[in-house]
Amino acid sequence: MKKYALISVYEKTGLIDLAKNFVTQEITIIATGGTARLLKEAEIPYIPIEQITGNPESFDGRMKTVSFPILSGILFDRTSDKHVKEAEQLKVPIIDYVVCNFYPFWDKPGIEMIDVGGPTMVRAAAKNFESVTILVDPADYGKVSATLDIKTRKELANKAFAYVADYDIQISRYFAQETDNRDWNFVSMNKGVVLRYGENPHQKGYFYQESQNTDPFGLGTFTVLQGKTKSFNNLLDVSNALETIAHIGKKDPACVIVKHTNPCGAAVGKDIEDAYIKAWFDGDSLAAFGGIIVVNRMVTATLAEKMLSDKKFFEVLVAPDFEKEALTIFEQKPKLQLWKNEALKQPYLLPYEDLKRIRGGFLVQDGDIYEIKAENFKVVTKKKPTKEEIEDLLFAWKIAQVSKSNAVAAVKNKVLLASGVGQQDRKRCAELCISKGGARLRGAVAATDGFFPFRDGPDVLIKAGVTAIAQPGGSIRDQEVIDACDEQGVAMVFTGVRNFKH
Repeated sequence: MKKYALISVYEKTGLIDLAKNFVTQEITIIATGGTARLLKEAEIPYIPIEQITGNPESFDGRMKTVSFPILSGILFDRTSDKHVKEAEQLKVPIIDYVVCNFYPFWDKPGIEMIDVGGPTMVRAAAKNFESVTILVDPADYGKVSATLDIKTRKELANKAFAYVADYDIQISRYFAQETDNRDWNFVSMNKGVVLRYGENPHQKGYFYQESQNTDPFGLGTFTVLQGKTKSFNNLLDVSNALETIAHIGKKDPACVIVKHTNPCGAAVGKDIEDAYIKAWFDGDSLAAFGGIIVVNRMVTATLAEKMLSDKKFFEVLVAPDFEKEALTIFEQKPKLQLWKNEALKQPYLLPYEDLKRIRGGFLVQDGDIYEIKAENFKVVTKKKPTKEEIEDLLFAWKIAQVSKSNAVAAVKNKVLLASGVGQQDRKRCAELCISKGGARLRGAVAATDGFFPFRDGPDVLIKAGVTAIAQPGGSIRDQEVIDACDEQGVAMVFTGVRNFKH
């Protein structure tokens, strides 16, 4: 009996070679619209779909594949004598292959980019995978053969259903944005990668990319030049380090060191070597041990030598590029992971949707990419901060913003000296920050992500020599806190914005 392959694709990569394969296997091709034109140009024989459906493509292409003969030819059960006999009586074609991909709604969202016939055919073919081979990905075209096993057809069907589901999710999210409807929320992920383990060795871990990632800093876009396999914690740390460097490193050479998702070193400098030295040696070098480093300039051989001196240990180094000599130097540490992404030359923040899993559901919110500016500061003390203190307060605020709550960050000359993070009360944050920074905090400034509910926090900072403080304000004891600063001649500004991060 004559067998057919139905081809209807928007993305035509690999199409000619696939069509030639079908012809070699004596499988007759049914083609639609643009696919038919391409086959004609290549002088590959095909049957226009209207010869099967008995109807012309119409309504500007809205109607072409949805028809009784096409769907019957895909769906009927080849193992059922009744179905086979019925197919013969109805003269429907035996369509054993369906090759289809859709209008790229994710690139050009809009009503006319919503494919109807394509998803219908793909679902039909995937449902009937025991008899029909469905191909939605050009990467799978090489699998076509006369002896294709059922396991492979099932795997292709699984990919096809996922492809349709992802397509529908993109459309649903588009309509949700257009109508501001929050009744439903879908997330589509693919390209799952098995990680060494989860947060701990007894947990399994996986990394999935957003199926339609538009973020140039998406962690799946980085090139790994050397080192052991990425871990769950590596990815968490790098993600937060990217947020941090996007806050502080838009213009100047910058270095960020992160441990357990919190910055423990951060600085800008006259060049990238200077920024690194400040971030590591002026920051919390004890916490930096075993952390990850992100820089926004090429890693030079000079920087590579500095990083490997004094037996400093870190797991991942992320940069826009690496000098060839630097890569040679890092070969001494084959387990050290080197990640490359040229977009890091100009890091920036992007709006995103933040999801947190809780028992029985998810919490969803806008990602916190709010950028504070000097004009947002409201001076509430008698003493006003100097221009230099304002610059450092802005820097300290950005560090507190990306650190786990509660957080207090101390900064001097745009260098993170110390921070106290993840504490249940703000006084302990201040005490932890002071215990890490010590005498180096004299003349520094500090910022905290939430208001001071009592004066005890500022008292600790002021005693250590902090000269200016930034906080959101909003406590019923704000005046008490302001008085504490006025008593010691310390400047305080309110931001009017809270930056909790749980």
